Amino acid sequence: MGGPVIRFRGKLVLITGASAGIGRATALRFCSEGAKVLALARSAERLERLRAECADTARLVAVVADVTDGPAMAAQAAAILREHGVPDIVVANAGIGLDARFEETTDEALRALFEVNVFGVYRTVRPFLPGMVRRGSGRILFVSSVVGKRGTPHYSGYAASKFALHGMAGALRAELRGTGVTVGVVCPSTTRTGFQEHALRHGPGQRRVRVASHSAESVARAIVRMAGSRRREMVLGLEGKLLVWTNAAAPGFLDWLLARLLVRREPQENPLSERR
Repeated sequence: MGGPVIRFRGKLVLITGASAGIGRATALRFCSEGAKVLALARSAERLERLRAECADTARLVAVVADVTDGPAMAAQAAAILREHGVPDIVVANAGIGLDARFEETTDEALRALFEVNVFGVYRTVRPFLPGMVRRGSGRILFVSSVVGKRGTPHYSGYAASKFALHGMAGALRAELRGTGVTVGVVCPSTTRTGFQEHALRHGPGQRRVRVASHSAESVARAIVRMAGSRRREMVLGLEGKLLVWTNAAAPGFLDWLLARLLVRREPQENPLSERR
C-alpha cells in the first residue's frame, strides 16, 4: 500500500494571514502535502505555535510582517526572493471584516478595511510577479468571499473590498495571459474561525438568523484544490451558490429576502472585526 499523495512536494507556497483561521489551516494543509510554506502574519508567537504543529517543522518558515506596512512587506519580499526564490503559489488570504450599516461606516474604518483587504493583496503579490513571468509558471490565489459576489446588509464596506478582488483578478488574468501564471479566486461563505460573528441580527430585539458555515479546514482543502488547478473561481457552500444564483436570476427577490432576514434597523457601534 502506498502512502498519502504528495501533490506539492518541492513547491514554495506563500500564505498571508497564516497564523489563524483559514490561513493557519491552509498552511498546515500545504505542509502535509509536501510544500515548503512561507507563513506570513503579524504575530511571531502564533507563527511559532503553527510551526510546531507542522508534521515537518522544516517545511514551515515564519515570516513576520503586517500587510498594511508597505516597507516591511517590501523588505520581507526581498528577503524571500534572496533566500528562497520565487514562490510557486501565492495565497493572499489576510483579511479583516466590518459589520456596519452604510451610514455608520466611517472613513477611518473603510480605510483600515481597504489597507488590509485590497492594498495588502497588491503588496503581497506584486513583488513576485516579475519572477513568475520570467519562469513561465505560477499560481496566484485571492481569498475573497461570497459577499464579493453579492453584497449583503451591514457589509457594504466589506463587500466593496471583496468586489475589488474580483476586478483585480480579471484585469490581472488578461495581463498575464500566455505567461504561464494563472489567477484564481476562492469565495467562502461564513467560516467558523472567529473572523466574524456567525449569527446575524434580524432587527432590534429579534432572534438571530443563523447561516450555514464552513470549517477553516474545509476552506483550506478548497484552496489547495484551486492551487492544483487552473480554475478561475470557486464559490463554496450551498448557501453561497444559492446567493450567487438567486442574485443572477432574481435580484429584486433577493433584495427583499435579505432585507427581511438581515436588516437591523437600530444603529449601534460596529468596530472592525478580528483580522485573520
